[in-house]
Amino acid sequence: QGDRVLDIFYDMLALSFVSMIDDIAFQLAKYDALGKTLRVAASAKCFGAEFTKKPYAFRKKMTHFVKFLFVFNLLFFLGGVITITGLQKEGYFQCNDITVMLGEDIWEHAWARIDGNLKRGALVYSYFNGVYRQNGTHDGRPIYQELRKSDDSYYETKIPAEIK
Repeated sequence: QGDRVLDIFYDMLALSFVSMIDDIAFQLAKYDALGKTLRVAASAKCFGAEFTKKPYAFRKKMTHFVKFLFVFNLLFFLGGVITITGLQKEGYFQCNDITVMLGEDIWEHAWARIDGNLKRGALVYSYFNGVYRQNGTHDGRPIYQELRKSDDSYYETKIPAEIK
């Protein structure tokens, strides 16, 4: 995705450069720096067309209309951004279920915290493959809990028996 954005940026940069070179060549042709034939072509009637000015009252109305249109668009899009930002903060666009497929890699000397103690061992990523469902949040971030692979229900927590 990021490469495509950079490609578009570089394409626009190249287009801007070529356009600037074209403008410079056109001005040089008009000043007879590139020969008589190009001067005559660059001085053609279509390149020197003058446009008549509209009456002042019309220009004033258009100026007010364009300003109104600008402010309207600004408020419309700003309202959209504010609405979407608010919905994002409420978690409206968060995924309810995610599917995790980590592959067959193994981390040989991984550290893991088990029952409050750090232990070293192999971490097999494929053990964590499966479907996870959002189950609450922590500091505004979603918490996903693994579901059973057989029926997409939550694992039950077994409370061991106590001997007193």
